[in-house]
Order: sequence, then C-alpha cells, then structure tokens
Amino acid sequence: MKNYPQNLFPVRFKPWIFGILDFIRAGGSSIGMSPQLKATSKRKVSNPIESDDYFGTQFESSANLGDPRPVLAFLAQAVIETLAGIRDIEQSARWLTDGVYQQLRQKSQEASRARAQSQAKILRPNLAIGKITAFSPRDGVIEGVVIVHNQGRARAVAIRLEGYNGRWRAKTLAVL
Repeated sequence: MKNYPQNLFPVRFKPWIFGILDFIRAGGSSIGMSPQLKATSKRKVSNPIESDDYFGTQFESSANLGDPRPVLAFLAQAVIETLAGIRDIEQSARWLTDGVYQQLRQKSQEASRARAQSQAKILRPNLAIGKITAFSPRDGVIEGVVIVHNQGRARAVAIRLEGYNGRWRAKTLAVL
C-alpha cells in the first residue's frame, strides 16, 4: 500500500479509497479501460444550440407525464392560498415556470402589503375544488380550468401546463 499524505483526507477512510486514487491518477487504465473507449466516452459539444439539445429544457409527451388533473387541482388551490397569504410560494415553485413564479411572487407581495396596510387578519380560506376541465391542444400541453369554491364565492383558475423535463409545469396562470 502506498503512502499518501494524511492531511489529504481529513476524515477517516477505508482502504479501498487507494484503488480509486490509483484509478484517477492512471486515467482509468489501471483497471483495463481501453484507450479507444476512453476517447469515445467524452461528448464534444461544438455550439450552444447543440448543447441545448442535451442540457436545455426537454419537452415531454403527455403519455410520459401522467394524469394532469391532480396537478391542476393542486396548483389552483396553491395559487389561491398563496394570494391569501397562508401558503409560501416556494411550496409550488417546482410546478411553475420562472415567469409564472415571478408574477405570482409579485402578486403575493402586493396582497401582503395591502393586508398589512388595512391590518386585516390572515384567515385560512375553506377551499373546495370543484369541476376540473382539461383540454389538450397538442401533445405535451394541457390547458385547464379549475373551479375553486370558497365561502360564498367561486373562482376560476385557468392554467396552461406544459411537460418539461419529466413533469408538468405551469406556463401561464390566471385567477378570474
């Protein structure tokens, strides 16, 4: 076993780490990796457009994403609760695109300031999800309307979902 400096590893480690270090120092050839395989394993991206094909937003088919109705129901309730001040916008950030997230955050902050000026209490709304209508204009896109009932008032939340990187995300959102 070779001597390695002790300060290189501040934590206690197992002896198998020496094999990994030898592998890294030898460039992978210590365990029989052929030079041809090493040369072809690196992906060269020549331009930014080509890199977007591999690392950018990947659109998904509706068949790969599952039923959008639970996502529509969750987002409708989350948006109403965010605007009411009882839910943090971070809880729904996963399902929102950047533009929708920024708009909802701005509206939420405006509503919070208005509540602070009027010194109104934050009351938890008693929400009930009503009818969910969904339509698909093309593969990977769902446009839906969710009716959200509150005490004596009903609101419609229109949401456009698009499939990105393996999940549904809200591209546009409107509360009526």
